[in-house]
Amino acid sequence: MTAFNYWYVNAGYWEDDLDQYASMLPEVLDKQDTCDVLYFGESSNFSYHPTRDSLQDRISDFISYGFPELRFGTINSSAYHAGIYLPLIERIRSNSQVEFVIVTLNMRTLDQAAIYSELESALQQSARFYKPAPALINRLLVSLHYYDDRDAMERDRLKWQEWTYDTLTSDAPGIAFEPNTIRRWCETIKFPNADGIDSMEKRALADHYIKAYAFEIDEENPRIKDLDQIVRVCAERKFKLVFNLLAENVEYADSLVGENLVWLMRKNRDYLKQRYNSVDVRLVDNLESVAGKHYTDQNWTTEHYDQVGRQIIARNVQDTLRNWLAQTERKIKVIR
Repeated sequence: MTAFNYWYVNAGYWEDDLDQYASMLPEVLDKQDTCDVLYFGESSNFSYHPTRDSLQDRISDFISYGFPELRFGTINSSAYHAGIYLPLIERIRSNSQVEFVIVTLNMRTLDQAAIYSELESALQQSARFYKPAPALINRLLVSLHYYDDRDAMERDRLKWQEWTYDTLTSDAPGIAFEPNTIRRWCETIKFPNADGIDSMEKRALADHYIKAYAFEIDEENPRIKDLDQIVRVCAERKFKLVFNLLAENVEYADSLVGENLVWLMRKNRDYLKQRYNSVDVRLVDNLESVAGKHYTDQNWTTEHYDQVGRQIIARNVQDTLRNWLAQTERKIKVIR
């Protein structure tokens, strides 16, 4: 097996597979020896407003400008989440140059639509290539479909099953859920005119927000299990870990749906903050930091921001890093 693995890697077949299925792995293997900080992100990091932005710099770039003596590396790809970051982080050696790992935490990746996304099979195929195992073993397991490759129809069935039967509850004064499932909530009329006919444009957008945020995080959520494992890996390798909880359009969620949905969003934020703040872990709370007008997608639920939004998030991460560095013996020059 060792000889075959050597042949697979050195004959160029592994490189071809990585180019096609797992292009982030070479970046991690390269940057771990040249960077003090690795930033793992998805499209929120590199999206920008096509006409309004004077700067198209990424969130990770804006963060790095505050620390000219730290070497930053960015690993980002559309649609990635904690379950895909995890095997990449597992590939960083404990004796690498990496001191800080910053992981994008997109709250929507914990919802049913993301967990059962039709993109997930392709992402899990990439994750199999990323896992810390001999390259040929990973290739063989991909050939045998030894990863979560459920088809789009099965994923859609599971998503609708949870939207139909998972009930929402509250013990907070003034907050009650009736209807108490995503499906029933989306079926209700929301913006009727004098004839009782709904404004479909507003209703459709409101339903997008309900599907994105009307869920309750608990320890059984598969993304929580991924995040917990990231914490363990970073602790074992003595990396300082920062979760960058992205901003969500709470302002529009409130105006389109109301306080019940905002309460759920804040409850989930509080759960994450409580779970992921410890000696070697920090969570940067950006949930309500970006005003609605700074989202480049005004008719959808995404974490895509204009320059102002990206800079706000970057400053908040900078503050966390600056405070953390001030508590250590590391003396570096920082730009405020």
